[in-house]
Amino acid sequence: MTTRPDLSWLPPGLGTRPVDLRRGLPIPAVNVHPDGAVDFISINSEKAVELAVTGRCALCARRMGGPVAFLGGPKAAEAGFYSDPPMHEECAEAALTLCPHIARPHVRRASERRREHDATHAVGFSDEKPSEWVLLVCDGYGSTLAPAVDGGVVPIFVVGDVLRVRRFGYQEGALAEITEE
Repeated sequence: MTTRPDLSWLPPGLGTRPVDLRRGLPIPAVNVHPDGAVDFISINSEKAVELAVTGRCALCARRMGGPVAFLGGPKAAEAGFYSDPPMHEECAEAALTLCPHIARPHVRRASERRREHDATHAVGFSDEKPSEWVLLVCDGYGSTLAPAVDGGVVPIFVVGDVLRVRRFGYQEGALAEITEE
């Protein structure tokens, strides 16, 4: 019998999410697809928009009151556009340690062949792993639609006024916050 891992150290919302017992990870709200299947590789675009429009976190699905966070590479931070919807800062911090693609330097995204759902992405989006991750905390956000590589459109989330920028890079095989000296 498989038991639920101890996730009591997580932010309250994320710690109460359903768990993928094979991986021992909480299932982000944005990775549950219309058929009920869980796909950690692809975002459910409809769910992403629903969560963002209702002001709920992409990971824990609880209401966000106050600042929101976005997590991605330096290019996304510089442009102020993200394909992943907004989340609580504490949920984004948890993702930095929980998500194998983010937490471990040599873990790459699964190839298109391994994706369980038809996942598309915006023109200009790269599956290449960034050398550092940027957590932007801002006072709000907007959204728009961008052309997708498959000819359709995908939602893109636009950051509001930036309140804080935190950077994380790989040091000695682990992800650590980069501090200014």
